[in-house]
Amino acid sequence: MLASLPGIPLKPLAGAVPAWRAELDAQGWRAAAASAAAAGARLGALWASDERDRGAGLRVHALLVCYEGLVCLELAVPATQSSFPDLSDIFACASRMQRAAYDLMGTRAVNSAGQPAEQRGWLRHAAWPEGVFPLRRDVPAGAAWPAGEDRYAFVAVEGDGVHEIPVGPVHAGTIEPGHFRFSVVGERVLRLEERLGYKHKGVEKRFEQM
Repeated sequence: MLASLPGIPLKPLAGAVPAWRAELDAQGWRAAAASAAAAGARLGALWASDERDRGAGLRVHALLVCYEGLVCLELAVPATQSSFPDLSDIFACASRMQRAAYDLMGTRAVNSAGQPAEQRGWLRHAAWPEGVFPLRRDVPAGAAWPAGEDRYAFVAVEGDGVHEIPVGPVHAGTIEPGHFRFSVVGERVLRLEERLGYKHKGVEKRFEQM
């Protein structure tokens, strides 16, 4: 069975798993995602890559898990803007992936009005300076920077008797390290906002040396 996205030319990829790919423009990027979502597909991953050394510039990739198999969408990102259309209104899970893509590669998701979909970081944790994107090819693999101050804009809950309880990222247990902000009144939790990404090790940069 062949995967089908109306108006999107899919090219088969060789391998044990049925898979296809498509190189799209910004309009096709949104259309393909919307069409796949309507057919019941889910977003498996979204990431950015720096292929300037191969003359392809910066690119964003989305892996769709469809009934027929896997579909990989590829979008060239304009060098002058480093932005691409937001998919978080189609796949809610895209938001954090897009935030990670910006932290690592500097590609920003923007909405239909041309405004950033989400400007809060996800992986940086002030481990490298703002405006530095460590997975770009021109950043040395051994680059290191002094730790900076991390001001993350947690959503504040206000009102009589509301307390904010921070937990982690270092805590007892075997789950992934994470910083959690509980906004509570007594024992009732009004809001829990989590921040993950502490396990990022820059493995992708190590691959460039292998």
